[in-house]
Amino acid sequence: MLTQQQIQAFPKVELHCHLDGSIRPETLIAIANQQELPIEQDIEAVKAQMQAPKDCHDLRDYLRCFDFVRPYLQTQEALAAAAYDVMEQAAQDGVAYIEIRFAPSLSMDKGLTCSQTIQAVIEGIARAEERYPIKGNILIIGMRQEDLPAITAIFDEAIALTDEKVVGIDLAGPEEDGYVPDLAASYQVFLNNQSVQLTLHAGECGCVQNIYQAIESGAQRIGHGISLKGDPTAQAFVREQNRCIEGCPTSNVHTRAIPTYSAYPLREWLEAKVPFCLNTDNRTVSNTTLTNEYLQMAHHCDMTESEMRFLNVTAAQHSFAEAADKAVLLKKIQEWQF
Repeated sequence: MLTQQQIQAFPKVELHCHLDGSIRPETLIAIANQQELPIEQDIEAVKAQMQAPKDCHDLRDYLRCFDFVRPYLQTQEALAAAAYDVMEQAAQDGVAYIEIRFAPSLSMDKGLTCSQTIQAVIEGIARAEERYPIKGNILIIGMRQEDLPAITAIFDEAIALTDEKVVGIDLAGPEEDGYVPDLAASYQVFLNNQSVQLTLHAGECGCVQNIYQAIESGAQRIGHGISLKGDPTAQAFVREQNRCIEGCPTSNVHTRAIPTYSAYPLREWLEAKVPFCLNTDNRTVSNTTLTNEYLQMAHHCDMTESEMRFLNVTAAQHSFAEAADKAVLLKKIQEWQF
């Protein structure tokens, strides 16, 4: 069986990691102190506010953790520090490439523009790349609970930046059946622009029709997609369309999308040849690492060395990285010796 040391050393790829759900408590304390904002100085006390409760009832309950972090991420310095922190964690976790996603609108409460929030995150990622052997890119989130013009404005401004690190857009937040066509106008900018790609949170709450609609709308990847479990027809559709599921086992356990790690459809999806990869979703909220995600799948779903390599090859192939970066990443993964 794979050991924690083997998994951590392996050059991994992470495609689904939320910035505000992955900041270390000690970093958030430093950010708050720098702004002279009130916050507990005890790391464990702050961690308790940032992590999903053990008795978390569902996705909406899980998402409440983000409310605590939001007031502290309202300056460019805070966002840059947060981005650097998540990159540093990922590098120490053995991640070679990561796509960090965040919602600019959640950091615009005190006057920052969408462009300013993005530029700050770019700065934090770039600083980490100078220090660690990791490459990072950005996915811009539109929050589903906001109105259509607001989401559209965020995407328009993000893409207008034409920064090479902005590689994709996403819609996230509480999931309702049939949300995809309701918000389709917001990501038309993606359909008219070849510089970014589309990933959509879908099927996180048993809403399998959202997966169909997301793919039909042009999404190259699906966030979570856990409602594919036990649905051979939907699995065949995803396979035929060659769309990648950004799997997040620990998060799905916390939101009660699945009862246990053993219930995660790793073997089911491998056998059905569904393209998928593993991710943390929120390192702090879910108290996890990418190493832990693979370790849990090794322990509970009998994932092997070759399967871990295969999942990371899949992740690299479906990443939104430039072709040259993908080639370097794939070579590193395929030539790695355990």
